[in-house]
Amino acid sequence: MFTIITPYVFDEEIAEFKNKLPWGVPALLEKDTNKIGPDLMYQKLWNSCDTDIFIMHADMAPHEDAEDWDEKLLEYVEKYPEAGILGLKLIYPGSHNNKQVIECAGGKFTDNKPDHYGSGLELFSGHKWKELEYDEGQYDKVREVAWYTFGGIYIRRELLNRVGDFDPRYLWSYNRDVDYCLEARKAGWRVYQLPIPMYHFQSKDVKRIKTQENVDAELHNLNVLQNKWAESPFYNTVDRVAKK
Repeated sequence: MFTIITPYVFDEEIAEFKNKLPWGVPALLEKDTNKIGPDLMYQKLWNSCDTDIFIMHADMAPHEDAEDWDEKLLEYVEKYPEAGILGLKLIYPGSHNNKQVIECAGGKFTDNKPDHYGSGLELFSGHKWKELEYDEGQYDKVREVAWYTFGGIYIRRELLNRVGDFDPRYLWSYNRDVDYCLEARKAGWRVYQLPIPMYHFQSKDVKRIKTQENVDAELHNLNVLQNKWAESPFYNTVDRVAKK
């Protein structure tokens, strides 16, 4: 049993989102009325239930190739008990050059900064900030990665109980998810990427409410992350196929 948790910002979008939820799976949906940001909303919601959780953003939707994604997910959860965090293969909706583009297939580190396998596209403007990675089956496997973005991920209750809340030194949003995954790995858990696709518009809500204060907080969070894990073996890229 797990609970889907979804903080949201805009009322007009949540009604449509509810229709995308799998039947029979409990869900906690709550509006971020105080604008505390998605991270602290995740924390608030996971502390209000006692099951494993799945963080699903309001701008996510099931992929047509994985309409029974929840059942497939639970099969992997049972098969890989060493994994405390299991992330779906996130795909940008629509296509680019008639191909689907990877939004996130796990996290890595590039030039001492957190980075995604995939990403690089801003759907609002069409702006690209790095070379896009098309979905050609390269991530259709179970892989161990260093960290995972906190969207489209399953987290075991045992891990949440052991690691606890986010480090209070972080502000607003961004990089709390990286830190939490590193804390989970430090506690003995593994982070896996699963070959289950799910569409993600990617930071749709956060981008529309971003302020200069939030931008400053993002830089602050990166500094906290880098200083905290500077001498740690966990602040390194991991990319290997998980053992059966």
